[in-house]
Amino acid sequence: MGKKAVVLSGGGSKGAYQVGVWKALRKLHYHYEIVTGTSVGAINGAFMVQRDYFKCLKLWENINFEQLFTERFPDKIKGFTGKASLYKKYALSFIKNGGMNITRFEKLIYQSYSPYRFFRSSIDFGLVTYNFTTKESLEITKEEMTEETAPLYIIASASCYPAFPMKKIDGNQYIDGGYSDNMPIHLAIELGATEIVAVDLHSVGKKRKVTNSDVKITVIEPKNQIASFLVFQRDLSRKAICYGYNDTMKAFKKLEGNIFTFRLGELKKQYQKVELSLKHSLELRLTTHKRVVEEKLLKLSIFHKLLQDQTGIRREQLFYEIVELIGISLKINDTKIYRMRDYLKEALFKLSSIGHLDLKTIEEKILGGKIRSLLGTSIILKFLYDKTEKPSQNKNKKSEYCKYALLFPKEFIAAIYLHIVNEEYDII
Repeated sequence: MGKKAVVLSGGGSKGAYQVGVWKALRKLHYHYEIVTGTSVGAINGAFMVQRDYFKCLKLWENINFEQLFTERFPDKIKGFTGKASLYKKYALSFIKNGGMNITRFEKLIYQSYSPYRFFRSSIDFGLVTYNFTTKESLEITKEEMTEETAPLYIIASASCYPAFPMKKIDGNQYIDGGYSDNMPIHLAIELGATEIVAVDLHSVGKKRKVTNSDVKITVIEPKNQIASFLVFQRDLSRKAICYGYNDTMKAFKKLEGNIFTFRLGELKKQYQKVELSLKHSLELRLTTHKRVVEEKLLKLSIFHKLLQDQTGIRREQLFYEIVELIGISLKINDTKIYRMRDYLKEALFKLSSIGHLDLKTIEEKILGGKIRSLLGTSIILKFLYDKTEKPSQNKNKKSEYCKYALLFPKEFIAAIYLHIVNEEYDII
């Protein structure tokens, strides 16, 4: 009989995402019998073997630099300058000391590690590290470890060299397992896995290609932007936990969406509700006596999908993209699980709160062809919303609408859709 496995990639501070995945797997009653991990995946994997979910959750919900290093760090790492300063600190530490002082990190591993729970657990475990001394990859399983060596190999797997120093075990120097296999699916298969949930944090590292087609693999990966793998901040960690949960529930078809997360069936229901009115509203604004303009519009695949798609499949997919674009443009909270009405109301409130627009500057950018800086922003969405408030029979007005539709096709459709939504909720 086959075995279920969870495979956890490396990724430093992005490891908080894996706790969110674990939270979802618990909700789904996904009973895994094997866990393999690399780097932070080895750390979280050990928690999963011990079934210490709440201890792991508490650690990641409160993670900070002070817990891991003796060096001082700013409370917040913001923007490019903040990250550059952080990486400089790691680099200088390597030059001076061969890496950060990780005595606190190692202490944290030992405090989290329970030899009794780890070795009495029925869950198989394996991790990957790299023997820098012999220049060989090491895949080691729970059966090959002892109570004394288990935490050593977990630390070795997570020794993110050169930011962290090498870990010495029995005269050999070990570094992060990402140098050999950052996604140890092969190790899980060797342990007997026939069904795998693989959590890929998309961090730097090698990955062995999987050729075994008999194994069912469900890949869970971040759809939202997660902080740099060397930034350890509580607020960012808590967001990553939410992302991990949401993405897993979406992968198992319990929730839906892409960047944003909706209750199952909400998007389809909303699309069916507004499909005809959206198509009609666009036709009213874009049908003009200038056939050449209409032809240009229809050459854009986006309008072809909306106005010419006979099956409706591509039109429906485009609608979902427009819904997501609204959230991205208006910076709606992307950690929450929404009902459509709540999402749309939040969008309208955010749109209504945008202050006075510098119309002259916006129009100068449009006329000057500098539209890239406006794409996917709240500014252009509000501008188009205000400009397209009502259908018009005025030929010049319709030509103006067509011009905006050609320049900002998705944003234009989003603005029209928000007009339809506002007729229902009357917020703006």
